[in-house]
Amino acid sequence: MAQGQLVSQAASVAGLSEAAPVVIELFTSQGCSSCPPADALLTELADQPGIIALSYHVDYWDYIGWKDPFSSPEATQRQRDYASSMSLRYVYTPQLVIDGRKELVGSRRGDVLLEIEEAAKAGKAVSLSIAGKSLSEPTVNFSNELPLGRSATLWVAVFDEQHETEIQRGENKGLFMVNKHVVRGFERAGEWNGRDASLSFSFASLGLSPTDGCALLLQDGTGGAIIGAVLHESNPS
Repeated sequence: MAQGQLVSQAASVAGLSEAAPVVIELFTSQGCSSCPPADALLTELADQPGIIALSYHVDYWDYIGWKDPFSSPEATQRQRDYASSMSLRYVYTPQLVIDGRKELVGSRRGDVLLEIEEAAKAGKAVSLSIAGKSLSEPTVNFSNELPLGRSATLWVAVFDEQHETEIQRGENKGLFMVNKHVVRGFERAGEWNGRDASLSFSFASLGLSPTDGCALLLQDGTGGAIIGAVLHESNPS
């Protein structure tokens, strides 16, 4: 399929809303020969309004020929949390998780686009917005309350816009790989009680370094459904 056709198909995802963005989290590795098609699809989708795309580079491929320079144990733990929540027997790459509710092989283009459309139709329980002049100590506003007794965890993912790497060894030796929205830090910002109108935190207190952008994810605990999200592509400084 020609590149123009690929872009056209990706652009046809229906029902996307910037007020209720669909969160897609790709678990990938530069050492995995099955991952480049999934990386390419994420690159296409990353800049579409109404989608928050994050690329987590896991570390369990690092010992098989090529050490991914962007891999981290935190990325692997994030994937394992999803595996536990979804009762999966193992982790794998390339895995795509959509809104913390659905997982599938990240290179299955048609299935991925259909699942994103379904997630867009479902919407989000809470809309998030960021207040304040600087992202270094932001205030996150919540549009509405959760049912009595429910709470949610606010996670912060900071990411680099794009990396280009020439692979020297391993299964992808000789390839020039492009990775978009590479997560470099992922931390819990706080617990929202489901009633307060806002929650504040500082990047310094979380030990997160400035990068090209950040995503705030409101999630049912660890590895649960993402019920709200907002993207801010400015350095937290």
